[in-house]
Amino acid sequence: MKKVLVSLVIIALVMALMGTGVYALFSDTETSTGNSFTAGTFNLVDVISGTATSGNITVNEAADGFNDNVVFTLVKPGDAGTITWTLTNAGDIAGTLTIVATTSFSQGVDTEPELALPAAGLDSKIDVVLTRGGTTVYIGPMSGLAAAFSGESNVMAGASSLVYVLSWSIAGTVGNEIQGDTATLNVTFNLNQ
Repeated sequence: MKKVLVSLVIIALVMALMGTGVYALFSDTETSTGNSFTAGTFNLVDVISGTATSGNITVNEAADGFNDNVVFTLVKPGDAGTITWTLTNAGDIAGTLTIVATTSFSQGVDTEPELALPAAGLDSKIDVVLTRGGTTVYIGPMSGLAAAFSGESNVMAGASSLVYVLSWSIAGTVGNEIQGDTATLNVTFNLNQ
């Protein structure tokens, strides 16, 4: 009887513990909190500079996203200069840099000696050399410059820079046929994913 009584007490105790939830099983908990997504940045910054051997030069370095340009006036045979575009992907996402360029030329005033000369102006009388990062992209007359620029496509990593330099010159042998002529270069740099 003593054995039965002890067995009944043990059974009663086990049932009481189970009923109150006081028993132990293995357990483990893992958490994953604070998951977040942050968008990268993408910003093409253009810094422009220019030089000239003579004549007047005006460099307009505008704020980021606004038009930068270099204006050369009173150029003449024998003059030379440069325009330098330093392009920086100031963001942290890589992109592809493409360029769209146009050139236009207008005939200036016809002085008496120019009337007897063929109508060849700055389109063929400004010789240019375009380089990208020290590599020659184009050598020839300014009339071919837009096509050379527009054929460019380069991948730019985040926080990287690319430098384009346009060197120009007018030969000392050029005559009156360029008097008052104007050459205009428009360049648009696009950075896209």
